[in-house]
Amino acid sequence: MRAFHLLKYNNHNKYYYHFLRRKMSKEKQYIPTSNTFTSRYNGPSPEIMTPQQTALRNSILESRPRTGLSGPFGPWLAVPSIAGPSQELGRIVRYGTSLSMRESELVILLTGAKFKSEAEFDIHVGEAMRAGIGLDVINKIPRGSLISQKGSKEGIDNVEFSLENVKEYMIPLLKKEIDNEGKGDLQRDIPIVLFTAELLETNTVSDETYATTKQMLGGDDSVLVEIIAIVGYYAYVAYTLNVFRIPSSSSS
Repeated sequence: MRAFHLLKYNNHNKYYYHFLRRKMSKEKQYIPTSNTFTSRYNGPSPEIMTPQQTALRNSILESRPRTGLSGPFGPWLAVPSIAGPSQELGRIVRYGTSLSMRESELVILLTGAKFKSEAEFDIHVGEAMRAGIGLDVINKIPRGSLISQKGSKEGIDNVEFSLENVKEYMIPLLKKEIDNEGKGDLQRDIPIVLFTAELLETNTVSDETYATTKQMLGGDDSVLVEIIAIVGYYAYVAYTLNVFRIPSSSSS
């Protein structure tokens, strides 16, 4: 009888252990919120494109083999004179600055959070994790109530985006990640995040923030130009995605 109860106990523990593992695994996953959006406009269909639009579409597809026309590129193709320079600016702010991919992704996620661009945030979570930003940090970026959660009380985080909330909720996790896991650079990640959050909240930064960030990033104003350019470009992307309700999974 004792052996039976011991076996039953062990089996119970085994099932509970697997339950906990599945639960923890699920909690470590990021669940996109924009993939159920229905697009208002995806841009012109290939059948009706002008030669200029077709050439630009092919150029975008060649330069983005993994993501294709996902995100804002479909709507932008409606106006080639806008789509072409937008594509080039995106390439530069994404890959042509002195910031590391990790630093760039921190700026992009903060911008997506501020503008409540669920598709922008969803798309860049994967990029951010590949750049070494942990999901614990990402989940602490304040985003407030989202469009996809309207009418639902479940899962709504009412912590709205602000510099103070970034300091309170995100920065401690970012410091912990850098200290404990050796990811990132404390002397760069923190000032970049604080500069970006202040810019997004107030549309400028104080003299103190300007001077401190410039000093921490090597004393060159050009780095601040790069951060501002990334924020500005991804604000433009966020507006496009928000207005046309582009889901994170969209591509043409």
